[in-house]
Amino acid sequence: MMLVRSIAAAAGCLLWSCYVHGQVKAPTGDRVTAVFAEEAPRIDGILNDAIWGETPPITSFVQVWPHEGEPPTEHSEVRIAYNRDYLFFAFTFYDREPHLIRAKNMERGGRNDRDDHAYIALDTYMDKRNSYLFEMNALGTQDDATITDEGLTLDSFSWNAVFWSETVINDQGWTMEVSIPFRQLRFPKGDSLTFGLMLSRTINRKNERVIWPEIGLEYGGRFGVLAAVSQYGTLTGLKGVRRGRNIEIKPYAITGLQMTRSDLLTDDVQQEFKRDLGIDIKYGLTSNLTADLSVNTDFAQVEADNVQLNLTRFSLFFPEKREFFLERSGLFEHGNPRTTQTFFSRRIGLSERILGGVRLTGQVGPLSIGLMNIETGDNLSHTFSSKSVNNTVARVRATLFPRATAGAIVTNLTSTEGSNTAMGVDAQYRFWSSSEFNAWYTHVDNFGEVAPGSAGHGSLRLLNDTYGVSASYTSVGADYYPALGFVRRRNQRRFFGSAQYTPVVSIAALPFVRRFNLQSEYTYIAGQDGMVQSTSAAFSAGVDLHRRDGFEITIERQFERLARPFHIRPDATIAENDYTYTQVSLSGMTDSSRRLYGSAGVSGGGFFPGTQTNLTGMAGYRPTQHLNVEADLRYSLIDLPLENGRFSATTVSLSVLGAVSRKLFATALVQYDNFTNNLQANIRVDWIHTPGSDLFLVFNTAYHFADADDELFDPRRETMLLSRVGVAKLTYLILL
Repeated sequence: MMLVRSIAAAAGCLLWSCYVHGQVKAPTGDRVTAVFAEEAPRIDGILNDAIWGETPPITSFVQVWPHEGEPPTEHSEVRIAYNRDYLFFAFTFYDREPHLIRAKNMERGGRNDRDDHAYIALDTYMDKRNSYLFEMNALGTQDDATITDEGLTLDSFSWNAVFWSETVINDQGWTMEVSIPFRQLRFPKGDSLTFGLMLSRTINRKNERVIWPEIGLEYGGRFGVLAAVSQYGTLTGLKGVRRGRNIEIKPYAITGLQMTRSDLLTDDVQQEFKRDLGIDIKYGLTSNLTADLSVNTDFAQVEADNVQLNLTRFSLFFPEKREFFLERSGLFEHGNPRTTQTFFSRRIGLSERILGGVRLTGQVGPLSIGLMNIETGDNLSHTFSSKSVNNTVARVRATLFPRATAGAIVTNLTSTEGSNTAMGVDAQYRFWSSSEFNAWYTHVDNFGEVAPGSAGHGSLRLLNDTYGVSASYTSVGADYYPALGFVRRRNQRRFFGSAQYTPVVSIAALPFVRRFNLQSEYTYIAGQDGMVQSTSAAFSAGVDLHRRDGFEITIERQFERLARPFHIRPDATIAENDYTYTQVSLSGMTDSSRRLYGSAGVSGGGFFPGTQTNLTGMAGYRPTQHLNVEADLRYSLIDLPLENGRFSATTVSLSVLGAVSRKLFATALVQYDNFTNNLQANIRVDWIHTPGSDLFLVFNTAYHFADADDELFDPRRETMLLSRVGVAKLTYLILL
């Protein structure tokens, strides 16, 4: 309770001080008025429709990078129109060297950042913290995201909106038309609407990003400025918009065959034929609230996890990849990402199938609301019975004043063993530009014999585009077990501090250098009893080049106290003791938008009582729009002065993306690791037969390679099939 009182007091003092001494006011910003289109433009990338001749363009773009605040090197024009059902954008991106325009990605949701591309961001509630983000490259390939509390990560790009975009590359540059249905957006009631608006263009070969309105690097850097919702311009003139019935129905049918070996010591291979039906329904209850219903949910089309080998004594984190959980996932975030999360959706359906679920998300006045209830079990007939497990999450966030929020979360898992309930609160305040205060606290009541536990965190970060300092304190109880959360390390009191200096440089003797990155950090971890467990002091120095190439060197000094033996492998155990060692690493990378690109790293030094040497390397090749190949190697050599203490840990992967068009593409991921001696392959074909509707063909297979030291070794069959799965899944989106 002392922790939560301290966090609450600190939060209260900071928020009240900022409120009294002057709230951070969003600038008035640039304003643009959309023009009503009596006749909708044809979305073909050719700007010859009458409406575009009647619409004044936005031309006042400025550079964010590499020369902040300066005029763009290439001229850009954007026109905005609408009718009752759609919001239209027309982009004219002039380029004096159109043959150098980078345009190769055809995979929806793929790496548009490697191409010339554009963004549209819409803050439909004008709350200055949340927005929709639409991304299109020079081929018209789409991606989209939802920005939550001015935060944008790779996980944000999980929203699957239905909109239209077409482009034309010509001798003057490239043009693009975009049509966004109003039914895909949520916005307040009213006949006249005002949205926040941000527009951005990236000229990839020049590593140049331009933006409207002008937003400085201090708001998160060249990528983070996209999420600076409080600094967006204003889009006005939207009147008489038709919201539609806001009903989306998406049934699916799936069929396939699965072969698995139940016992590696025998030749017994079991076969199972699968066929099933399910449905997802999205219904706009009001202009502000959306309900999602999923029955007999299936994720056969989800890409495979990347293989990770664990050389630590703590749990590994595998990111969520299932669409149902990723959409609006930022709303449900609570805790420290990837280390101490109150809610981690991969806990749901981890060992059982998802029988059905319902989710409610939206906004009511200053409140952002998220509710989720999911049933898991072995059979659909077990739904809402004693044989199923119920998973519930409730989340609310309130806007206190500009850029300040406070919220609460409740998670509950109920099974035949009892229930596990986590209740948490949090507060966040962004001030100045990218500076931030953040605090949260969670208490868990556990079922079974586990005692109640709690965890909390408070942090302060002062950051602009050149300087940054941060400090945080995290406490995690030894009995902190949120059943629907993720906790990497329990029984800790963690103190962390860092400082960074990232100047943009212009040195005649180093014309290829754009920015230096200098950072130091210190971590001190003690148990709840106050006894030190780990410490780490690190310093890194890096260089960003003008072409997005870069390299970095890091020196880290670590102390680890093992209170009990650490089984780094089943046949290798590190004794309990105190260990202090130093590691040095050097890494570099090239611009991944090139035809050939790659990265490499080497590190080495002490590792508990012995040594560790690490080598990493990645090479990529993307010759055309239709092919992209990447190979990845991760190798560690461990040498410990103990029995079986010298061994290697190796993972090798090959990924291939082939695209026939923007509607038909395939990915293949092949992986091998020497800990399991398993070779795995995941092949996925996606045909987008209509917008929002797909036909997936998925093939997964895994083999075990035995060697003479393997207890499964048999000279007559050194390669054994572990599993083979072939699945076809058809979805069809119905809009009402």
